[in-house]
Amino acid sequence: MGNKILSLLALSAIGFGVGYILTNSTQFNICIANKVVTDAACINFYERVGDPLFYGMGALTIVFLILLFLPQAFPAWKKFAIWFIPLATLLFIFYPDPGSGDYFSPYPEQVFRWVSGLYVLVSLIIVTRSVIRGRIQKP
Repeated sequence: MGNKILSLLALSAIGFGVGYILTNSTQFNICIANKVVTDAACINFYERVGDPLFYGMGALTIVFLILLFLPQAFPAWKKFAIWFIPLATLLFIFYPDPGSGDYFSPYPEQVFRWVSGLYVLVSLIIVTRSVIRGRIQKP
């Protein structure tokens, strides 16, 4: 179980790093030629891909780090993650750009933050409950 969690932690940390690099594409000279920003579309594309990776994988990294120290909570957490992660991924993929005509919708980055924060919060509650139940059942 520990090796599986460690592998998932490493994978999520890599995704977090890739998301950070893509979100900050100008600082890493991805969309720059001759010290001049070449194309706003390039920056927008990398941010559109990088922001969900940055926030989503960051949340996964936090949870896997906690599960690394509390592996007995992994089965209970997995039941939640199996349905939440695909739904969050679909939301991240299909959430409209703010210029799509709906001026009252939050920006995608805000949605990514809220969903990732909710994921970490619910995961912490599940892990805490699982650990407490495990200690109560063991006299």
